[in-house]
Amino acid sequence: MESHPYSYGTKLTGLILHLFFTVVLTIAVFLLASMLSKNIFELSDVGTEQFLDSGYYTKCIEKKCDDLSDYLRLLIKGESRTSEENRRYLQYTNEFKSGESNFCYWYRIGEAWYTNQPDTKEGQEFDVEAVLMEAKTMGNYLIYDLVDKEFGTDINGMADYFFGGGNQMLWPADDMTLIIGIDTELSAEDDIYEASREYEQLHPWIKVCTFSGLVSLMGWIISLVYLTLATGRRTGEEKIHLNPIDKIKTEILVAAFIFMMVELVILITKVNSEEWAVYGIIVASGTVSLVIDGLFLIFYLSMVRRMKAEMLWETSVACWLERGIRKVFARQKTTVRVLLLFAGHMAVCFILAVGAFYYRSMTALVLLLLFSAGECYMILRKAVEQYQIRLGVEKIRDGALSGKIDIEQLHGEEKSLAEAINNIGEGLLHAVDDSTKNERMKADLITNVSHDIKTPLTSIINYVNLMKLEKIDNERVQGYIKILDEKSQRLKQLTADLVEASKISSGNVKLDMQVIDLVELVYQTSGEFNEKFEQKELTIVTKLPKTAVLIRADGRQLYRVIENLYNNVAKYALEKTRVYVDIAYVEEKVVFSIKNVSEHSLARENSNAGDLTERFIRGDSSRTTEGSGLGLSIAKSLTVLMGGVFDIKVDGDLFKASITFPQYVDENSSNPKMEEPASEDDYEIEELEPEERTEKE
Repeated sequence: MESHPYSYGTKLTGLILHLFFTVVLTIAVFLLASMLSKNIFELSDVGTEQFLDSGYYTKCIEKKCDDLSDYLRLLIKGESRTSEENRRYLQYTNEFKSGESNFCYWYRIGEAWYTNQPDTKEGQEFDVEAVLMEAKTMGNYLIYDLVDKEFGTDINGMADYFFGGGNQMLWPADDMTLIIGIDTELSAEDDIYEASREYEQLHPWIKVCTFSGLVSLMGWIISLVYLTLATGRRTGEEKIHLNPIDKIKTEILVAAFIFMMVELVILITKVNSEEWAVYGIIVASGTVSLVIDGLFLIFYLSMVRRMKAEMLWETSVACWLERGIRKVFARQKTTVRVLLLFAGHMAVCFILAVGAFYYRSMTALVLLLLFSAGECYMILRKAVEQYQIRLGVEKIRDGALSGKIDIEQLHGEEKSLAEAINNIGEGLLHAVDDSTKNERMKADLITNVSHDIKTPLTSIINYVNLMKLEKIDNERVQGYIKILDEKSQRLKQLTADLVEASKISSGNVKLDMQVIDLVELVYQTSGEFNEKFEQKELTIVTKLPKTAVLIRADGRQLYRVIENLYNNVAKYALEKTRVYVDIAYVEEKVVFSIKNVSEHSLARENSNAGDLTERFIRGDSSRTTEGSGLGLSIAKSLTVLMGGVFDIKVDGDLFKASITFPQYVDENSSNPKMEEPASEDDYEIEELEPEERTEKE
């Protein structure tokens, strides 16, 4: 059968058993305490079953001796007794009345003697031997004779009573004799008889209470441990379930529990002050213990559930007040919060300072020092926490996005700020990882697709070339072949651009950095694009330094960059407009720029000029031109790889692209550091119309 340790029935059984063990344990303790208070239960009585052999019997005889001592003193005092003494005298006379008491005495002092035995007449001679013999025949006896210096008794413990601090009022002189006889048959129903009945009634409960108390104590502990583990839990669930009482504020529940416990303690005190029979003790103690244990379990298990659910602080009045104050405090402006804290600081310091220095209170001085030390600690801790946060931010700034700020030692706003920074760093790390992964996937896709296209494209180009070699008279077929040739070449260029872009983005481009004359490279590139510019009747305006402009770059890749810029102008520039090419010096750097008027409005087509350098972004969104959208992207990537800066600016229809490189200066050669030319004479400025450019060539 499957066990369900946290089922409702199992927990109810554990609760009932705990209440049962509590009631049994309490009854056992109360009965033992009652017997202990009455001297019925003593360690010396272990194994003793008879009343006359018990310590309880000895205590009863000691009390009777105390009463006899007081009675004889009052008897000897005679008529000079006070009213209170007369009341006690009458009470003792009735207690030691002949025939109604099992306690018999004979007391002689000097020539006078007193007794409660009716067959002894006053005035006759006091025969010690005869009286002692009569006392012994009663069962138990005691003789204390100061005349013959004799003491004897068969009552356990009475020697300790007489010689260990008993009542000395019995023997004020040396000629005193006291003989006591006790009727062990207990024929008279006096207080000794009542004590024997009480002993016979309660003494058998000692073993029962001891055994049941030990068993109940073990059961009480085991059941309480089970209830502690099971409360708030249900079979098959990890969640802690709270009861409606757990929603009561912690302080209110504690105060109510303490109040009820105090009232019950008062009730127990009143009950304990009364004389109860055995069954009365059982009913009273059982009822009170049941109520106390029920209240205890309600309070204790509620506290356990709150601690398990980590709700002890959250359900307290202090937490409610603290959160309310913090919420109100957080709504205030920083200046207001600082002022409130400063005002609180000054108020506390002023009160403690007045107490310490004006009233000369050592307690106030100690509190002032502790308060100052606490504030110093808080300030230092806040400074250390802020320093830790700053280190974490610097790590993230330097690129260590996986770095985390340890928030275990942080508190308050610093902890919240550190958690926010950790979340930002984690978000950036995921974003960078996702971006890197996407870029890698794009590069791999482009490389694979380009490779798969190149093989059939090569076959197409070869067959088109073969068809061009054939002598075909049909003009329409020749037109088809021409279109196939143009489109295949365009597709070939697009494939090459895709592969180049993939290599650049993956970092597979190897650079051969050398010193290059940028002016010479620009002249060379311009000459190669004369034919394309003439087709669109573009006027080239160049402004280049007459001297060499040296930079350090990869000549082949830099030519590719400038070629892409010129090619971009040839494709998208408005016909019959000017194109401006310029090389200038800006803060020890060389800037090459090219400007043209675009055929289409760039402000409408692209809201951000930087988008033009992204892959497959074209200034002609209608895509009626032959561009692939990769030229500017490749140019920018290559420029950045070579240590330059690529920039694009758009103003309406005006398009301007520029590349910037640090100027190269060889400190060991005679080549001086070149600076911005002082006048236009230092530049070679040309403005060539298409016709003039043809004549110049």
